Amino acid sequence: MSPNRPTIRDVAKAASVSLGTASRVINGYSTVKPEIRARVTEAIKALNYMPNPMAQSMRTGSTRTIGCVLRSLKTPVMADFVKSAEQLTSPAGYALMLANNSDSAETERIILQAFSKRSVDGLLLTICDEEDTAVLPLLRELDIPIVLLDRKLGSEFDSVIVDHCSGLVQATEYLLGLGHRRIALLAGNPVVHPARDSIAGFKKAHKLAGLSWEKELVVCSDFWDSTAYAKTHALLASDNPPTAIISGGTMMLPGVLRAVRESGLKVPEDISLITGYDSELAQLVTPAITAIQKDYSAVGALGGELLLQRLNQSMIGEPRCLLVPSSFIERNSCAQPKTV
Repeated sequence: MSPNRPTIRDVAKAASVSLGTASRVINGYSTVKPEIRARVTEAIKALNYMPNPMAQSMRTGSTRTIGCVLRSLKTPVMADFVKSAEQLTSPAGYALMLANNSDSAETERIILQAFSKRSVDGLLLTICDEEDTAVLPLLRELDIPIVLLDRKLGSEFDSVIVDHCSGLVQATEYLLGLGHRRIALLAGNPVVHPARDSIAGFKKAHKLAGLSWEKELVVCSDFWDSTAYAKTHALLASDNPPTAIISGGTMMLPGVLRAVRESGLKVPEDISLITGYDSELAQLVTPAITAIQKDYSAVGALGGELLLQRLNQSMIGEPRCLLVPSSFIERNSCAQPKTV
């Protein structure tokens, strides 16, 4: 080791704590008082201290590595997951090993098998298909703490999920209140929680209003902008097009806006629009797009915290499911339909 490289003893001295206390903070133990944890964390940052993974592995028998399987790092939501989780796991001495499943169940299985061979200590995961019967046995065989991010897979694993349903209820009720009766929902693929929960919220809002919903206006496909473009274009070109669209996926808005523009329509004069993710595009485009706001950074942070608690055994017992709320942001992309 370089003589200039700070050690855990340096961290303990700078934070005025014992070596054991510094070690417990670095290894993510939750029994340390918040004010002491804050002092140690500040000392780690000030000294630019980095734990020695090899030494930790020899002492504990762990690899100090957490696997993280995501749909695609090109998706801002997934980047939020990683950034927030890493802010917790890195100070605890864990490195994240990232992999993309690219919405492919086959790719996902290969990644999980590779992680099994590398003996990661824990796993953060956004599986691409909750109905894939092959993924559950693979996860069981890993025999490590696993936290699902915005996914549901029975009751065997910890999970942190977004309340997509309540956001869709608010968005749909808002449009119904403006007089819209033909509302389209681009829902994504219902093999994953976000799409199923969004569809449930859409249906619930109609039921609460005593209104029926049109089956052909609930479009179930993937979450990509190219698909959103094609589906929106088809909806707008139909004999009885919708007067409003709720774009459910986080990557759908660019495709929806392009289809609306190419159809010669204006927002909100000709078509009202709500996005299921409050992106920079939603805020900066003219008019600004009404949005369902979801705190995906909180999902990553809570997921990282849950995993650390399982790894240091400060939390034992039955799997937990944490719910992150969504909210509604009214902007200028919705108006009464022309037929009202």
